[in-house]
Amino acid sequence: MSKRILGLDLSLTATGWALVWDGSPKWGVIKSRNRSVKRLSEIRNAVLDIINQTQPSLAVIEGYSYGSSQGMAGLAELGGVIRLLLLDMGIPFIVVAPATNKKFATGKGNAEKDLMLKRVFQHWAADMSNNNEADAFALAQFGRCYLNQEGFCDYQTKTVETYKRKELGK
Repeated sequence: MSKRILGLDLSLTATGWALVWDGSPKWGVIKSRNRSVKRLSEIRNAVLDIINQTQPSLAVIEGYSYGSSQGMAGLAELGGVIRLLLLDMGIPFIVVAPATNKKFATGKGNAEKDLMLKRVFQHWAADMSNNNEADAFALAQFGRCYLNQEGFCDYQTKTVETYKRKELGK
């Protein structure tokens, strides 16, 4: 049985998610109009539903975007809530910086959103119009490459190898 990899592009207004494995990939966006703790709870519960339905063996979360217009405090709260959820459910996870995710998907760490959408389609034939979904999909593919580099292009494997070296402190 193949490993199911869940990618999560956390956002307070539109959290992108994607699941990849040997079967047909799935993706979507979790939207919330609530504020404060109600919003955190709504997003957490939606991620919990996705986890219960898909049973991922690894999650890949996009790290914090320090230049975000959403406000670091709220994003940090959401990141903490989701990390604790994954920990409590026994799902291992890795955190990938936004620039690393872009470099993995496009070969450029400063790629624009449109290029991310284009490369996700070119590499994996996943046609989506939402950059949150595209980021989450690239994160899930990063997780696949993290576990097994077969079938990935040179810049993708190099990006993952660099990530692994930093992760291990080498």
